[in-house]
Amino acid sequence: MRHGLVIPLLLTAVLFLTAARLDAQETVLTQGQPKEVEITASELADKILEYAASFLGTPYRYGANGPKRFDCTGFTRYVFGHFGITDLDRSAKDQAHNGREVDISDFRNLQKGDILLLGSRRNPKVVGHVGIFTGLDTAHNDPKFIHASNHGVRYSSIYTESYYANRLLGARRILPDFEDYKVEFDSTATFAFEPDHGVHIAPDSLVLADNDRRIVLFENGKWAYIDADGALSIPEGSGRLILSGDGNWAPVRETKVTIPASALKPDPRDLEPEPKPAAKPAAKPAATPKDSSATAAAPQGEQIYHTIVKGDNLSKIARQHGTTVNKLCQLNNITTNTVLRVGRKLRVK
Repeated sequence: MRHGLVIPLLLTAVLFLTAARLDAQETVLTQGQPKEVEITASELADKILEYAASFLGTPYRYGANGPKRFDCTGFTRYVFGHFGITDLDRSAKDQAHNGREVDISDFRNLQKGDILLLGSRRNPKVVGHVGIFTGLDTAHNDPKFIHASNHGVRYSSIYTESYYANRLLGARRILPDFEDYKVEFDSTATFAFEPDHGVHIAPDSLVLADNDRRIVLFENGKWAYIDADGALSIPEGSGRLILSGDGNWAPVRETKVTIPASALKPDPRDLEPEPKPAAKPAAKPAATPKDSSATAAAPQGEQIYHTIVKGDNLSKIARQHGTTVNKLCQLNNITTNTVLRVGRKLRVK
């Protein structure tokens, strides 16, 4: 009997050790995945705008925090919160004090991801609405933004839409400045331009405070050191050189930020299908004569929706329901560039 127990006990031990080893491997893999990633502030702004655009057409509801309904500040809080920025206040009046003030006397001071402060419907001089700045038009004089309006999440512009023309009151910067600089030079300098070489040659007076090396400024704004042997040495992460307010030259580098790694994946809440409305009791169909061959028509004004599945696009949905892409865009207040999220419902009739 004692020998008969050996094999089951050995088998149990092997299975136990194998399971423990698999668990350990899963733990290592899980622990090996980064919880945070580092990107530039400019890249983060692009991702914020891309994520915001995924909600185009999402309906408006006062007090709604998303993801199926938004009001204006519920939208900005939800979008920024996805990237770990959770300190935006809930009201437009309070968001007007978040972040840092941006001087909008020159719209070129704005950067993507800034929050635009807009006057309320009742009083254009009092902040009552917000949107996320997406960029300027080609003439650099008309700010564009994405926001949760009464017509749903959509793009708008300040001057091409009369409602907003007199309502831009200010802007707040929530993200870091895209470019940062630190003064590292101990003197001012003038430059001699060498057109044959396409560079500005810095005189001997322009040197690093901690290293006696001359600087070359290229026409595209990039810069490099001139080493003792005459070779060019480009500093890692170098950007433009600017003349700072104190008269010193300073390098400009892209600002880096750290965000949760999960922010680069879709939010599970965004993929949940919208709850179906409660079904109404079916009305008893009216009796038709036995000799009638006519088919009962659908009630006038009946709204029909299509639930988006993987592989859907506007053309495919339009063909499936016997309508057009333009009609779908009008019914859902979207454009042909709108990202179709799986699980979302589109009105087709």
